[in-house]
Amino acid sequence: MTEPPNEASVPPSAVLPWYVYDRHANLLRVAGSLPEAEEWAFAHWDVVEVADREEVAANDYYYLLYAKKPDAGDFHARDFQARIVRQDRVVALGRDPEAIPLHSGKD
Repeated sequence: MTEPPNEASVPPSAVLPWYVYDRHANLLRVAGSLPEAEEWAFAHWDVVEVADREEVAANDYYYLLYAKKPDAGDFHARDFQARIVRQDRVVALGRDPEAIPLHSGKD
């Protein structure tokens, strides 16, 4: 969905990870790239539509996501908010870049 920042000329060891947060600022996942972070978030919430995506600052995005319609009798929410942020923005926001995500990446 998103064009990643141009990191082609950057050595692989210098590429910064991306952090996926939910609407409550819980760290859910750390990914190696923005497309990987988006792919994980969309799969995590069974997203069928990205209703809105706002670039808050460079390498810092808010998403309003709609999940698939729940089965009859299932009354779960369909809308989710996510924030996907590159590590340099995590530090600028005063968050711990060493925090352990709720979902490790071994799924």
